[in-house]
Amino acid sequence: MTAALAPVAAGGGSPPPVAACASGAEGRTVEVLALTECIIGGVRRYPREWFDVPAERVPLLVQCGLVLSQPMLAMMTPAAREAWAGVAGEMQRTNRVALAPNSLVVDAPTLRRLWGSTGRILTPEGVASHYAPADFDDFAVRVLQVTEYDPGSSVYRYHSAANTAPGVVSALVRYDYTNPHCHLRQWDGDAHRVTVEALAATADVVHCHMDYRGLFQRMRTTVEPHQRAAITYHGSLPPGDPRRTFVDEDTDRRLGAVRFGARPYHHRWGVEHWLPIPMPARDYLALRAERRVPPDARPFRIAHSPTKRDIKGTAEFLRAVEYVRDQMGLPVEAVLIEDMPHGEGLAAKASCDAVFDSFWLGMQGSGLESAAMALPVIAGDPGAVADLQQLGIGCPWTFANSEDALRHTIAELVTNPDYAASEAARVHAYTVQHHDYPVVGAKYATILTEAIHGAADDR
Repeated sequence: MTAALAPVAAGGGSPPPVAACASGAEGRTVEVLALTECIIGGVRRYPREWFDVPAERVPLLVQCGLVLSQPMLAMMTPAAREAWAGVAGEMQRTNRVALAPNSLVVDAPTLRRLWGSTGRILTPEGVASHYAPADFDDFAVRVLQVTEYDPGSSVYRYHSAANTAPGVVSALVRYDYTNPHCHLRQWDGDAHRVTVEALAATADVVHCHMDYRGLFQRMRTTVEPHQRAAITYHGSLPPGDPRRTFVDEDTDRRLGAVRFGARPYHHRWGVEHWLPIPMPARDYLALRAERRVPPDARPFRIAHSPTKRDIKGTAEFLRAVEYVRDQMGLPVEAVLIEDMPHGEGLAAKASCDAVFDSFWLGMQGSGLESAAMALPVIAGDPGAVADLQQLGIGCPWTFANSEDALRHTIAELVTNPDYAASEAARVHAYTVQHHDYPVVGAKYATILTEAIHGAADDR
């Protein structure tokens, strides 16, 4: 028996509508596929129409490892719903895994296959992975990561980092294709709805990213009493933003959520745990070695990702490069990383000699990618430096907080190879120490384990 649906391939892309469900005979397999197609068709029309599954065929679906859950149960005709309830009761009587009364049934082997499916470590096309998921057993903390938009392509890296940690197994569901540059996911929330609901029902932790839209509006569910909620805030308030906060205090409190911030900056809004944005340092260092162009007979290349030009300092950066090139006579070139797939952007960055990240919020995701490649990273923002200092960490990036300082720093990097190498080594060491996959995964596992045990003690 196999799970009814297969995970999305590691490279992302459009998932198949239905995957094969194996059975003992070819005829039964064809029949199960037809019934599965009926269910998936119903999901696509959800919630406007019911769909029907012949009641006498429901046990066959269960035997082949198909799972069904409450939102889908409500869409079935009364006869099919009654048959499903009967199968659920029979499973309970025979000690197969019954996960919620009248809502979802899945056998234990299928359940383990779902949690252990491919895609526990994700990497973009063109970037080889040098990490492997840790083994997990029935005592591992099961975490379902839920997101719609993946800001800075960080959610798939949080998921991958978590899977390097012993004692944790993470599954990632993502909805829609709203980021034109990166679609990485393990499970697609629409095409794999049946499987996602099985994972949600059996998770110890349901971890939302950005906000709770994926949980409430897309999965149409909430966190059960036996589960813990978690959320990672990735957002920020740019200068001049009229909002007072991006933190959903009311929902956090109601769900008792374990709260993570992707940046030290988030402690300013009372977010308890800084969970550093994970970086697969070995992958990116290897990509740098592969893509590095010898510096002879070419300009010194400085990369920049102009995602928010007005506050990151893009105009100042371009003027500084022009000044160093035209007024100081130094061979330097600006390389803008924009409008390209995630993997291509990483490869382009790996071909450069340094990176300017931002005058605002210091070293962000783009700078961390470059730091993992052992490139010098220029950034500013005294407030971001102070955020790190509160954690006992000195500023790891090459600090420049104005156009004039940026000119001087660029010129120093171009003309002083020893200085450039020293700054690259310093920021790379920081990234390996705080952001490498196993480091973030271990920190995540510790915080979740303590939160779960603390809640159990309180009860």
